[in-house]
Amino acid sequence: MRAPIATASQVRALDAYTIQTLGVPSLALMETAGRAVVDVARARLGAALNEGVWVVCGRGNNGGDGYVIARTLRLLGVPVSVWGLGGAHSPDGGVMRLAAEAVGVPVIESESAPWSRPPGLIIDALLGCGVDRPLEGAARARVEAMNRAGCPILAVDLPSGLCGDTGRALGLAVNASITVTFGWEKLGLVLEPGADHAGEVIVADIGLTTLGQAPPPWPLTRLNGAEVASLLPSRAAASHKMSHGHLAVVAGSVERAGAAVLVCTAAIRSGCGLVSLFIAPEAIARLGALPPEVMLRLDPPSLSALVGFDAAAIGPGVGVDDAAAATMRTLWRALPIPAVFDADGLTALAQAPTPSDHPRAITPHPGEAGRLLGKTSAEVQADRLGSILALSRLAPALLKGRHTLISGAPPSLNPTGHPGLAVAGAGDVLTGLVGGLLAQGLRPEDALCVGAYAHGLAADQLGPGPFTASELAYALPKALRSLKEGAC
Repeated sequence: MRAPIATASQVRALDAYTIQTLGVPSLALMETAGRAVVDVARARLGAALNEGVWVVCGRGNNGGDGYVIARTLRLLGVPVSVWGLGGAHSPDGGVMRLAAEAVGVPVIESESAPWSRPPGLIIDALLGCGVDRPLEGAARARVEAMNRAGCPILAVDLPSGLCGDTGRALGLAVNASITVTFGWEKLGLVLEPGADHAGEVIVADIGLTTLGQAPPPWPLTRLNGAEVASLLPSRAAASHKMSHGHLAVVAGSVERAGAAVLVCTAAIRSGCGLVSLFIAPEAIARLGALPPEVMLRLDPPSLSALVGFDAAAIGPGVGVDDAAAATMRTLWRALPIPAVFDADGLTALAQAPTPSDHPRAITPHPGEAGRLLGKTSAEVQADRLGSILALSRLAPALLKGRHTLISGAPPSLNPTGHPGLAVAGAGDVLTGLVGGLLAQGLRPEDALCVGAYAHGLAADQLGPGPFTASELAYALPKALRSLKEGAC
């Protein structure tokens, strides 16, 4: 089952359901949440605890979690103090503040940062997911001080100042090293720029549940290896190369023949039975690295030439001249086989983006997505969830990025991969992999899920890098085997 990624309001509703309908005391949930954060701090930042901890607490329930953390650390012998806010607290927050003070936790309410030197660790329990307007006054001053401190910051539930539903910083947000969030991962922690502020995200189970009611319609889910493995094509004992699909690749040019090599290298390593490359004869001299298993077609990639293949991968390196663009738009509209379009294929399509009557998949980066949607790349990044929903109206889509999104009901987030994938040609490898999976009979939606997961997994297995796109393509068989064997 895919792990849900929730809105902040959904988690608040489940919190209320657990308390009001199931009868779990709210103080018990707060105690469990605080202790979960302490467990993470001890396991991941144990050495920093010995250098002193400051917990920055607000007046609400996020602050109440912070007071639980401070009390628990104090009882464990950790040097801990609280930088708190004066004034009326929430009922539960007030109870937990009194409990922390009762065991000797110092609570300082100064206007400026109370530490004279950087502490070992700051725990941000200032605002959590309840904030919905730009920070100002004492809250803003505390966030500024935390970010200036120069030490690790562990955020409780959500970095203060971050919108839990959009990932936008509300004027200013804490830059956390680790975020411990409760119940379910939240949208604001995986959408940009929230993911930058969140650092590593750890989900703590504190007992929130949908038991006894229908789960809410999650806005996003996270792919997992078991589900992706179930989508992989099988190979019968009596199968032969024609059993596993013949992919037509329309990619490359004299100037960018390498794109064709990368697409074909990935396709042949996807398990696809046969791969044929359509490319101009003038580019042959630059195809020395083309795998010997790939067949060449030097005739133009017309509709009639591509009929009979099982699928097609179209666009990388073809060029954006009028003739090439016209050919790719014709193939998008009328080619009666499944096809994945990327790169120059998407640029051609952006001139008149309308759905095709035939199975299609698209794999844009934010710039290409912007051209298809009539937006800037920055606008796409500022609303990645809205962008993948809009792209899905054109075709099953994959929006590249640190947290790659795949369209669906609901869309999916791919958890594999790392910044080492930001290298020339990595997108061409993904195109070839998705094309090979289409040729083996996967639906476009499933080919995108498997392609994204295996592409990122190959990078994970190569390590942090640097590595080249060619090395990534050669790593695909190991990643696919790991999926099949359940080793990921």
